[in-house]
Amino acid sequence: MMGDRTVNVTEAEIQQALDERLAIPISLLKIFDVNLSHSLVTFDADTGRMHTTMDTDLSSVLFNESVSGKLSISGKLRFDAATSSIVLDEPKIEQFTLDGVSGQHNDLLNALAKTIGGQMLNGLALYKVKSEDLKVGNTQYSPKSMVITDQGLQLTLSPQ
Repeated sequence: MMGDRTVNVTEAEIQQALDERLAIPISLLKIFDVNLSHSLVTFDADTGRMHTTMDTDLSSVLFNESVSGKLSISGKLRFDAATSSIVLDEPKIEQFTLDGVSGQHNDLLNALAKTIGGQMLNGLALYKVKSEDLKVGNTQYSPKSMVITDQGLQLTLSPQ
């Protein structure tokens, strides 16, 4: 009988998958269009959370030009067996800043982002675990545990 196996997923792998996933603009309330790119992913082993900062371009029917800035989020990660994916849980918008936007307007947009953004990002699939990691020969594996380390995610898989 085969034993447990370990699969490591790096920050760079999550980053690349996240950039691909968020390449399509997000429409908020039919008022704002948000483009997210160039994610920088780090894992915090102490808190068990993933932290991500992304370049943000925001356009709206409320103003004539696009505004750039940064969006920082954090969240817990879990394995979703139905999709064989690592998904974002309990996301929190840490900071949302836009260049050239006054403090009062930036505060308003920040509050809006924290309210709507957390709801939209909850359950977002970040990375699909490779099928060759979940099945070796005739043996199917399922997740036993997932630990965030400073180098990335460490998935322990057990044979079914």
